[in-house]
Amino acid sequence: MQTHESNMLPIREAARATGVNPVTLRAWERRYGLVKPHRTPKGHRLYAPEQVQQIQQILTWLERGVAISQVAALVGNQAPPAPSLDRTSLWQHQRDALLFSLARFDSPQLSAQYRDLMGLYPAPLVCAQLLEPVLTDLEQRPTNQYGSQLEKQFLHSWLHSQLAGRLIPQQEQAQGPRLLLANLASNSHEPRLDLLSLLLSDAGFRLLRLETCALASELTLLHERRPLDAMLLVASQRLDPATLERELPRLANQVDCPLFATGPMVQLHASELSDSGITLLSTSPSVSFEQLQQLLAGDAS
Repeated sequence: MQTHESNMLPIREAARATGVNPVTLRAWERRYGLVKPHRTPKGHRLYAPEQVQQIQQILTWLERGVAISQVAALVGNQAPPAPSLDRTSLWQHQRDALLFSLARFDSPQLSAQYRDLMGLYPAPLVCAQLLEPVLTDLEQRPTNQYGSQLEKQFLHSWLHSQLAGRLIPQQEQAQGPRLLLANLASNSHEPRLDLLSLLLSDAGFRLLRLETCALASELTLLHERRPLDAMLLVASQRLDPATLERELPRLANQVDCPLFATGPMVQLHASELSDSGITLLSTSPSVSFEQLQQLLAGDAS
């Protein structure tokens, strides 16, 4: 094995190359016998190029909607995966279960489902197929529907608490680009900021988070004292005229890092934000995450 070790990746490098968290890679190996790595004499995992390719193949199946428990029988099939008819039912079942637990305000059950899925599936998939659709479902309910606002507030608080426990150990080891996430328009937790934090932290970004109603006029000072690779501005509501017409253009002119905007404000203020020199991302956290990775990678090259 020593003659080939130079071509192998330790688990954190394999995770960075594939986007699959080390915890998930270990769970695939332990529970389903998937992607069994080589081991050093001290027991450290090493992934050969063909195993990295196998991880990518597994991701392809998962993105087609195949449950991880069924992937073992499919890995090794070299034919391109055909679209799965089970995708809708697989994730719809998970969404229904989450909404049922939410309607009962059952935090332990919510947390158990979340931990299980985050241990077996990549975070972007859980975000895109489960968390975002549930958030959208709650946001689209009539405001006068009995209990809808309470369920939404409960989900926001629960999601925020889950994220806090996950971020601390990840950020202690993060070595990627330093990124600011700033909530510009709300005095309460912004779930889109939380979901973006989940995805970016999983990808190794070093995060600075301003969770409630950040002042755009003071973000220049933050960048001067703690230089950033990028700023990501989040808002689900309309921005006040002073922020939109004066503070954001000034910010874009004063900092030397790229500025990005995400959330409903990119639809509410598309032309004003673009004219200020701010790059518009999607309203979707999972899509914004992919766009941000591509744009920052392009800047680095």
